Parts: sequence; structure tokens; C-alpha cells
Amino acid sequence: MKKIFHIFTVVAVAASFFSCSDILETNPKDILDTKDYIENEDEMYKGFLGILNRVQEAGDQSIFLTDTRCNYLEVTDNAPDALQDIYNYQPTDGNEYANPTCYYAIVVACNDYFHKMQEFRKSVGGLSENGENHFKALLSCAVRLKVWAYYMLGRIYGQAYWFDDPLTEMKSLSDASIFTYCDMQQLTEKCIALLDNGIEVAGTHISADLEMNWYEWLDSENQNAENYYKWQYLTPPWLILRAELVSWRCNYLSEEAAALEWQWIHDNILQYLYDLHAGTKRVPAVSNEKDDNGNFIENLGYLYQLNIPLQSDASNAYFRMFCSEEIGSKMQIVSGIMYDYTNHQRNRLVQYFCPSWPGSDGFYLKPSEYGVNLYNEQDLRSPVQKMVVNSDLNGQPAVTKFYYSYDFTLRNYKFLRENIFEIQPTILTFRGHDFHFLLAEAENHLHHEWPAAAIIGNGLTNEFADKTIPVNPQWGNVTTVVGSQGQDSLVMTTLYDDTWFGGNGGYGNSGIAGTMLDRTYYTSTAGYRVRVDSLRAYCQQKINNGEMTEQQRIQLYDEVLAYEYSKEYIAEGKAYSYLCKMAERYGKNPQIVVHYIEPKYNTPVCRNYITSNGYFIQWNLKDGKFLNEK
Repeated sequence: MKKIFHIFTVVAVAASFFSCSDILETNPKDILDTKDYIENEDEMYKGFLGILNRVQEAGDQSIFLTDTRCNYLEVTDNAPDALQDIYNYQPTDGNEYANPTCYYAIVVACNDYFHKMQEFRKSVGGLSENGENHFKALLSCAVRLKVWAYYMLGRIYGQAYWFDDPLTEMKSLSDASIFTYCDMQQLTEKCIALLDNGIEVAGTHISADLEMNWYEWLDSENQNAENYYKWQYLTPPWLILRAELVSWRCNYLSEEAAALEWQWIHDNILQYLYDLHAGTKRVPAVSNEKDDNGNFIENLGYLYQLNIPLQSDASNAYFRMFCSEEIGSKMQIVSGIMYDYTNHQRNRLVQYFCPSWPGSDGFYLKPSEYGVNLYNEQDLRSPVQKMVVNSDLNGQPAVTKFYYSYDFTLRNYKFLRENIFEIQPTILTFRGHDFHFLLAEAENHLHHEWPAAAIIGNGLTNEFADKTIPVNPQWGNVTTVVGSQGQDSLVMTTLYDDTWFGGNGGYGNSGIAGTMLDRTYYTSTAGYRVRVDSLRAYCQQKINNGEMTEQQRIQLYDEVLAYEYSKEYIAEGKAYSYLCKMAERYGKNPQIVVHYIEPKYNTPVCRNYITSNGYFIQWNLKDGKFLNEK
């Protein structure tokens, strides 16, 4: 019989929220229920949905905690005192927005799921053929969600307590047999090891890279995969999750060891994108796009394109990526947290950002004057263009990317729904641009400044208008795109081809900055002032004049990437942590973070706090100590 469930149906899981005083020391009514809740195959799936419910609860946490402190947003007079304290760099210990409980709740739910699935497998023995495959896939997805939760804890707080125990009774954080304190370096090691090794459950090895075909359970009779394509986006993919963690781990390695890691990112991302381009990789399993015969297309090579098609609403990938409750490869979403208002699933994005929110309990955050001025007038994210990020609503500048967009068919702007409070947009965990930034990072640290500069700036279409390239080790030993061979040359076939990247009126491959028509100047911490679209030429001149070393060039490229990241990922809970990654990379230097943020305040409040307390968010877990005071 067909199973009918709303996406992210709230299914009770034994984990519950913890007390604020000590996250992992809970009272008896909060500890996990030891009663088995998995008794048949159907309950395997429902138990996993309970984990997803915890992920939903954590969805907007990082946005309000970290973007408020970054360089774009400022609080409005409506904002609660706790949010104003976050913005004003007051101590975060005890602040409700800084509470990491929601991420630990995911970890607890995953650990409990592993335990209950093991007990279930032991009790029933064999499973059906589909049940066996789904048993492994569900556990694999849960492994990645656990890693994602720790990744979030690491990049926000800089540390976490690692544990694998299902916590069926009260435990103390001082119990070293269960809890292991990890700084960010140690946390990346543990996360990567879990992704590489997977877990052992009831004598069965579970790798961390398996995908669940949800339609096989949700529609077992008809097997209509296209009706459930959204479900394929529930869990972050193995590759992008590992690549992000590796980019952090490189901060703590020797130059030689880091080079091997950067090479891994380079090789695997290029191969992944090339497979998508060539049609040999199918991500997601199905899409919501149809060909001329009405058949659903299983692969869209432009999922990770570096251009913006503007022809029509149907092909408008970038603009619709945010302002939609839909999800699909056409919108460049790799994975996301979805919500359904009719099923009582809520997040706070529209409430916090929309000046038209009904009632007085909304519109807490708006663009700062400094943040708006980061964009030139031609930039498609600027208030002048009103295309992507912000616009004026009710006479107020507002972040509108999640709920208010331009309709290319009707040629006007509109809210996603008539009742604003019903808009519950998808919160993206990963999207196509993440691959581009990681690839540019890797090229930079492999001393491939030419490809790195092209990806960061104007793209390959402008770099090589005739589609040819001189023989150069940075690009691979190739002279043309067509028929090129070798791993390095994949960057050309993956990121250049006009058939996929810019045909039919698009811009071609126009780079991270170029795709938004961004041409602004960037001033680095060392005082270099460079136009992003002429990055390579600027550095070559400085190096030739003896005014810049190769290491200084690498750092400048990194800082320009951070600058572009802070403009591209506003209100997504990512920009601030990217600055923290750069600070960690260059001697745990707080000035790198301060450099980007202080101009917004035009006072020393940000500098004084970060210099004294560090750039990671602090939270008191136990015995009156901050987490970074072991």
C-alpha cells in the first residue's frame, strides 16, 4: 500500500533538548528512552525522519548567530535584546541565540538511531531485499548528518565534545570514557575519519557515501521517483562534506601534507563536476525537469554552472534558488533543510527579515549601510538591481532573497505566498557555488594562480575567448578544450563549454565575481588594493617588481575569496565561519576577521571583543568555563 507522508513528517525520536546549564547533563525526563522504537522495517524510516526533525530545529541557528556579527546585517529597533547583544559583540555565554543545544540534539539522535538500528537488526535477522539496501542507506545518511552537526559546531564554536554513546542515562562531561573534547583541528580529523571509515552495525559495515532512494519506500507500488525527487536533497553529499572539512584540516598541516589534501579536493571536485557535465553522474537521482517528450531528466549538467541564465523564469537558476519553497537541480541546490507550513514545520527567516511581517514580533535584521555599499551598482545582488539579495519594502531596506523575487514572466516583484507568515523557505546546507569556492581554494594552494584567478574573477570564457589555451602545467598539457585529456584539463571541459555554461543567451563561464557582474576593489589586511576581476595581473606585477612573495599572493587570493564569500553567502550562516577559517589558516590571526567586519560598526567594539575573546562563538558548557577553556 502506498505510504503517504509529508516531507519531514514529525516523527518522535527518543532524543530531546537538553538543559541550558549543562548541555549533556540532563534530568531524568530528558534522557533517552531505552524502549525499542524500531520494531519493523517501516519504523526504520520513521526513526530517521526523527533525526531530520532535529535538523529542522537547527536550520536557522547559524544565520541569526553568525550573520548578525558579520559585515552585512544590522539589527533593527524591533530586535530582541538577546539578538542585539549578539550584534553588539556582547558576551555570548548564556545568550539564547548562542546555545549549541540544537546541534548536539542531532548528534544524540544519530547515536540513538545507530543503537536502535543495531538492536532491530539483531532481533529480526534478515530483511527484505529493499529493506537490506535501505537499512544501509539510512544509516549512511545518518552518519553524514552527525558529521554535518559536528561540522556546524566546529565552524561556529571552534570546538565540541565528541561522543558516540547513545546516552541512555545521565552522563557527566568529565567522563572521558564517553566524551572527548576536540578543538577544530581534532574535530576535522574525527569527522573525516567517520566519513572515510563509516560505522559497524550488527556486524555489517556501513559506508558513509550511500544514498537513499526514498521513492522506493514512499511509493512502493508505483515507484514514481519524480514525485519524490525533493527527498534526495535531505542529506549533504559525502564529497562536498568531506571537501569542506579537508579545507579546514589543511589549516593545521605542514605545507607538504596540505598539498596532498588540496590535490584531493582538486581531483575529486573536478572529476565530480566533469561527470555531471558528461552525463555519467546523476545527481540527484531524478529532477523536476522534463525533456521535449515529457520525460523527467535525470541529469542537468548546469547544476554547478558559473553563469546566470536570464532568458526566462523557467531557466532562471540563481534567482529562484533562494526565493522558493521548491527544490531542484535547476536551482543549484545540492542539499537543503525543507519546511512545510501546512504540516507545522517552521523556520524564522521571513519573520526576521521581512518589514511586511504582520504584527510587531518581526523584522529584526536588515542590511547595514556598509553592507549595501559592498556591491557596485551593476552587481546583481545590489539594491539598485533588486534581483537577488535585497530591495526596499515598506520604505525599509530589506534582505529579500528568501521570500520576494522578480517574476520574469509578469515583469514584477512578488511575495512567494499571499500570506507572508506561510512562507517557509528552504535553508540551504550546500549549493553549487560551494564547489566553485573550494576549487578556487585548492587551485590557489597548489600554486595554480591562473585557474584560481579565472574562477574567482571573470571566468574562463573571458580568459580564453577562442577556447584554446597555451600549454601550461597549471591547466594540464592541452591546447584545446575538445578531446583534452588529463586530470588538470578537466577544469576546462567542466567550467568552460558554452553548451552547458552560458548557451542560449547566457554569459558563458564568467567566474565567481563575474557571474554577479562584480568588479569592486578589495583591500587586503596587508594593504594590497586590487580589483577582483584583475587579480592575476595585479599580483604578477607586484611579484615581478619584488613587492610580493608567492606566499603573500596565496594569502591575498584567500582573502579575496573570503571577501567574495562574505558577499555571496549573506544570511546563509556561512560567511562569518569562512572568515574564521582564514583566521585559523594564517596564525589564528583575529585581525583577518576584524578587517572584514569593523568597518560596519565604525567603532572599536568588534576589534576589542575579538582581540580579547577570539573570533569563535563562546558558550559555557560546564563548571563556569567557556568551551575553549579546557
